[in-house]
Amino acid sequence: MEKNGWPASQSRVTCTVAPGLVTITLTGEIDLLVNEALESALTTATEAQPSDVVVDLGGVTFIGSQALSFLVRLHHVAAEQGRMTTLQQVPSMVRKAMMTVGLDLLFALDGAAPVPADQPEAH
Repeated sequence: MEKNGWPASQSRVTCTVAPGLVTITLTGEIDLLVNEALESALTTATEAQPSDVVVDLGGVTFIGSQALSFLVRLHHVAAEQGRMTTLQQVPSMVRKAMMTVGLDLLFALDGAAPVPADQPEAH
Protein backbone atom coordinates (compact mmCIF):
# COMPACT_ATOMS: atom_id res chain seq x y z
CA MET A 1 0.00 0.00 0.00
CA GLU A 2 1.27 3.47 -0.84
CA LYS A 3 0.50 6.90 0.55
CA ASN A 4 1.46 9.93 -1.53
CA GLY A 5 3.79 7.82 -3.67
CA TRP A 6 5.69 6.42 -0.69
CA PRO A 7 5.30 2.89 0.63
CA ALA A 8 3.07 3.01 3.72
CA SER A 9 5.17 2.54 6.81
CA GLN A 10 4.70 -0.57 8.87
CA SER A 11 3.74 1.19 12.06
CA ARG A 12 1.25 0.65 14.77
CA VAL A 13 -0.06 2.59 17.69
CA THR A 14 -2.03 0.55 20.19
CA CYS A 15 -3.55 1.76 23.41
CA THR A 16 -4.84 -0.44 26.22
CA VAL A 17 -6.61 0.76 29.34
CA ALA A 18 -6.57 -1.13 32.62
CA PRO A 19 -7.54 0.12 36.08
CA GLY A 20 -4.93 2.76 36.99
CA LEU A 21 -2.79 2.30 33.87
CA VAL A 22 -2.87 3.22 30.20
CA THR A 23 -0.29 1.46 28.03
CA ILE A 24 0.56 2.91 24.63
CA THR A 25 2.67 0.65 22.44
CA LEU A 26 4.44 2.12 19.43
CA THR A 27 5.96 -0.16 16.78
CA GLY A 28 7.54 0.43 13.40
CA GLU A 29 8.00 3.85 11.86
CA ILE A 30 6.33 6.48 14.04
CA ASP A 31 6.06 9.45 11.72
CA LEU A 32 3.53 11.89 10.27
CA LEU A 33 1.52 9.03 8.75
CA VAL A 34 0.45 7.84 12.21
CA ASN A 35 -0.38 11.27 13.61
CA GLU A 36 -4.10 10.49 13.73
CA ALA A 37 -3.46 7.32 15.74
CA LEU A 38 -1.19 9.25 18.12
CA GLU A 39 -3.92 11.85 18.67
CA SER A 40 -6.40 9.08 19.38
CA ALA A 41 -4.01 7.54 21.94
CA LEU A 42 -3.55 10.96 23.59
CA THR A 43 -7.33 11.36 23.88
CA THR A 44 -7.71 7.87 25.35
CA ALA A 45 -4.92 8.49 27.88
CA THR A 46 -6.42 11.85 28.84
CA GLU A 47 -9.91 10.46 29.38
CA ALA A 48 -8.79 7.37 31.35
CA GLN A 49 -8.55 8.96 34.77
CA PRO A 50 -6.96 8.42 37.16
CA SER A 51 -4.35 6.42 35.29
CA ASP A 52 -0.61 6.58 34.90
CA VAL A 53 0.70 6.16 31.37
CA VAL A 54 3.37 3.78 30.07
CA VAL A 55 4.71 4.18 26.54
CA ASP A 56 6.44 1.06 25.21
CA LEU A 57 8.89 2.07 22.47
CA GLY A 58 10.63 -1.31 22.11
CA GLY A 59 9.43 -1.94 18.56
CA VAL A 60 10.08 1.54 17.14
CA THR A 61 12.32 1.55 14.05
CA PHE A 62 12.02 5.30 13.32
CA ILE A 63 10.68 8.22 15.31
CA GLY A 64 9.77 11.55 13.75
CA SER A 65 9.17 14.99 15.18
CA GLN A 66 5.40 14.41 15.39
CA ALA A 67 5.98 11.45 17.69
CA LEU A 68 8.44 13.40 19.86
CA SER A 69 5.86 16.19 20.13
CA PHE A 70 3.25 13.59 21.09
CA LEU A 71 5.48 12.35 23.94
CA VAL A 72 5.91 15.89 25.27
CA ARG A 73 2.17 16.64 25.09
CA LEU A 74 1.35 13.30 26.72
CA HIS A 75 3.79 14.03 29.55
CA HIS A 76 2.34 17.50 30.14
CA VAL A 77 -1.30 16.35 30.09
CA ALA A 78 -0.54 13.53 32.52
CA ALA A 79 1.50 15.80 34.81
CA GLU A 80 -1.29 18.39 34.90
CA GLN A 81 -3.58 15.62 36.14
CA GLY A 82 -1.04 14.43 38.73
CA ARG A 83 -0.16 11.29 36.79
CA MET A 84 3.16 9.78 35.70
CA THR A 85 4.34 9.05 32.17
CA THR A 86 6.96 6.32 31.87
CA LEU A 87 8.88 5.31 28.76
CA GLN A 88 9.86 1.66 28.46
CA GLN A 89 12.27 -0.19 26.17
CA VAL A 90 13.64 2.96 24.53
CA PRO A 91 15.78 1.93 21.51
CA SER A 92 19.15 3.67 21.19
CA MET A 93 18.06 5.49 18.02
CA VAL A 94 15.01 6.90 19.83
CA ARG A 95 17.18 7.80 22.83
CA LYS A 96 19.57 9.71 20.54
CA ALA A 97 16.70 11.60 18.90
CA MET A 98 15.29 12.51 22.30
CA MET A 99 18.68 13.69 23.57
CA THR A 100 19.20 15.78 20.42
CA VAL A 101 16.08 17.83 21.16
CA GLY A 102 16.55 17.88 24.95
CA LEU A 103 13.86 15.41 25.93
CA ASP A 104 16.35 13.59 28.14
CA LEU A 105 15.70 16.47 30.56
CA LEU A 106 11.98 15.66 30.61
CA PHE A 107 12.08 11.87 30.66
CA ALA A 108 14.38 9.49 32.51
CA LEU A 109 16.68 7.83 29.97
CA ASP A 110 19.33 5.24 30.78
CA GLY A 111 17.94 4.91 34.29
CA ALA A 112 18.84 8.49 35.25
CA ALA A 113 16.12 10.61 36.81
CA PRO A 114 15.25 13.81 34.96
CA VAL A 115 16.24 17.07 36.63
CA PRO A 116 13.23 18.87 38.15
CA ALA A 117 12.47 22.13 36.34
CA ASP A 118 13.06 24.22 39.48
CA GLN A 119 16.53 22.79 40.21
CA PRO A 120 19.77 23.49 38.30
CA GLU A 121 21.55 20.56 36.73
CA ALA A 122 24.72 19.43 38.55
CA HIS A 123 27.89 19.39 36.43
